[in-house]
Amino acid sequence: MPAISPHDGPVAVTGCSGFTGGHMVRELAIHGYEVRACIRDANSWRGKDAAEYLQRVSNVTLVDGCDLFTPGSYDDAFRGCAGVFHVAAVLGNSADGKSQPHGSGDVSQDVYNGGRVGTANVVGAVNASGSVRRLVYTSSTAAVLGAKARTVPDGYEWTETDWASDEVDEERWHSARSSYARSKVDTEHFINKAADESGGRWDAVTMNPAMICGPLLFKAQVGQWVEALGRIAGGLVPFSPLEYDRDYNIIDVRDLVKAHRLAAESAVDHKATRGGNRYILHGSGGRSSLRFSTEVREIIHEQFPWLQLGEPKAGGGGGPTFVNDCKKAKEVLGATIRPVEETLRDLVESSVELGVITPRVKAAA
Repeated sequence: MPAISPHDGPVAVTGCSGFTGGHMVRELAIHGYEVRACIRDANSWRGKDAAEYLQRVSNVTLVDGCDLFTPGSYDDAFRGCAGVFHVAAVLGNSADGKSQPHGSGDVSQDVYNGGRVGTANVVGAVNASGSVRRLVYTSSTAAVLGAKARTVPDGYEWTETDWASDEVDEERWHSARSSYARSKVDTEHFINKAADESGGRWDAVTMNPAMICGPLLFKAQVGQWVEALGRIAGGLVPFSPLEYDRDYNIIDVRDLVKAHRLAAESAVDHKATRGGNRYILHGSGGRSSLRFSTEVREIIHEQFPWLQLGEPKAGGGGGPTFVNDCKKAKEVLGATIRPVEETLRDLVESSVELGVITPRVKAAA
């Protein structure tokens, strides 16, 4: 199997101005890899913040101008690389109809194309490199759960054999609401087919994380789940569309990127494992489906008892609770999963340090 190590040459990471991408670069660099950190625009506010951080990390070379919507824009970054960690995606604060200069402007279409079309451009660069041996793709549990998540019994344990497209009617599957899950499912299938068609030159491994949380490395990493949790710790209501109460299925970003690295370095035949070459990363510390208004707030309160906490709006609805403790990733890759209490503590601390939130102390009794 085409496992890689720091001895095999540089590796490239896409989406390095994002939360997972920035942590992926750090994880690889501190383990001895020479890393090419790909970002779309080093002159944007997000790109400047990311570049300032990344340029301080040893063994990292910043590669500007890597755009998911532009064919050939990753060719130079991947040339001579042994591995590629494809983390980039269009979602959250980048899926607003304005932040993708080469997108369509339609949010659901850009979310879908950012995965499926963007990954076709990444795969094109992998093939053009002639050197890449393994592609590790960051998918999502959206490709596992998706639209069928509300149809399973309470306490259902998701495994890598589950696909979000299973038993979902066509109209719902092709709706705008399903664009992200559909993008991830279609992209996983596309990558696997492309790897097979490479004639053994490279293979692919897919990671399927749930809600990625943990400490911020730089301010521009704020977005999605991290921002919502930070605002609760800052005594505020989360921004739309995350202002309503819901269940959080958390994975620590540090555990996630470590699992990516272990997957790249593993000599295991990933395709021969149960569920194939995909690994769910979900349920930090064995705790899944934490309710935002109760369990999540209680954990933050235990860590920071003096803070005045915000509260999500009621009415988010519920659904079945899910179970997963990253069993396959731990058994096959040797992944380790830290307690969710540590994840939330470090998220809040880094949010305060970077000025993302201003802590509010409770009034004296």
